[in-house]
This record gives sequence, C-alpha cells and structure tokens, in this order.
Amino acid sequence: MRFNQFFLKSLFCILAAGLFTKAYGQDESFTSKIYFPGSIGLSLPFDNSRLNLKNGTILTTALEYRPVNGDALFIRFNYDAIHNHYQQVYLNSPTNVNTGKLSTSIFSLGVGYRARAGIIRLFGILQPGLAINSYDRVNFNPQAISIDQISRRHLSVKLTGGMEYYLAEHFALTFESSYFYLSPRGNYRLLNPQSLNFSIGFTTTLF
Repeated sequence: MRFNQFFLKSLFCILAAGLFTKAYGQDESFTSKIYFPGSIGLSLPFDNSRLNLKNGTILTTALEYRPVNGDALFIRFNYDAIHNHYQQVYLNSPTNVNTGKLSTSIFSLGVGYRARAGIIRLFGILQPGLAINSYDRVNFNPQAISIDQISRRHLSVKLTGGMEYYLAEHFALTFESSYFYLSPRGNYRLLNPQSLNFSIGFTTTLF
C-alpha cells in the first residue's frame, strides 16, 4: 500500500542520513544518536464553523536522528494518532453518521533544530506529511444495514515547538506544542484542517 511505502521510504531516509554522517567526528555510537520520542496530550480543533468537533486526544511516537549533540539540526519521523468525537455533519460530508468518532493517523518527516537554554533544551520542527482520516458510514439496503469504515487522505503540515529536561545523558522529559494543517479535499473538511496540540512525554535511546 502507498501508506506502507511512505513509511519505509521515510525510515530509509533517516537511516541513510545517519550512515552518511557517521564519520562526522563523533565518538558516540550510531545507535546512541537515534532517539525514540513518545508523548500523549490534548488536541484542540479550531475554525470549526461547519462541524461540531470536540476536543480530543493525541498520541505521538517518533524516530529521531541526531547527527551532532548540542545545538544542531536533526531529522524526525512522526506518527501521530488523533481521536475526536463529533455531534453533527453537514451537506457533502463523506459520512452519514450524525454522531460519531473521527480517527486520524498522520505520518510526517522533517527537519528540526535544538538549542540549549540553561538547564533545558528548546527545539522546533517543520514536518510535511500525509494524514489519513477514518470514520464510519452506514449503508442501507432492503435486507440489511452495514457499517463500513471510510478513509480519506490529505496532505498535512506539522509545526512543533518544545522543550526537554534531561534526567540522564540520553533520557529526557518533554513538553511539546504543535500545530497541524490538513489540506481540504473536494468540498468537505470532516476533520477541521487546523488543530493545536499540547503533549507531555519522554525521549530516550535504546542503548
């Protein structure tokens, strides 16, 4: 599937970048430069004029490659899962369920910059990507009623700012705020194309 191809290509780009920069003069091993951030938080949709979309949750997992320690650029691949409930739909909506749950999976790849500020580190990231919205649609026929799950793909952009507090050399508590823009498709915007998210979590290496 295209979605799996996107994931594999993104992962390949990160690993290729790591191999290319392995000889940058760092004494640390390659595995110590790969971090695995994870967080959970609140997703706040806005500009919500045609759909009563409620606040939801966001769960984030990521793979991050840091060629250089300290103040430097880094590469991050993100998977964000957002869940919201809505209470009404509008004309031309791709779902006919008036009260339901909207699930969104967003895959993003981009570049960020990290800098030390006293006892914490600040960072910012810009990540274009692909968002997949999933929701139910009820089908009526003379003999039975069935419920199908419908998916729609949208281009997305994620802008993130955050801070890290290190409890150990390769382990930190994190706080992130992020902004998502999901491009409309056709005449509908089931998931509001804009949302503001706040998450807390951690980042660490495997070794």
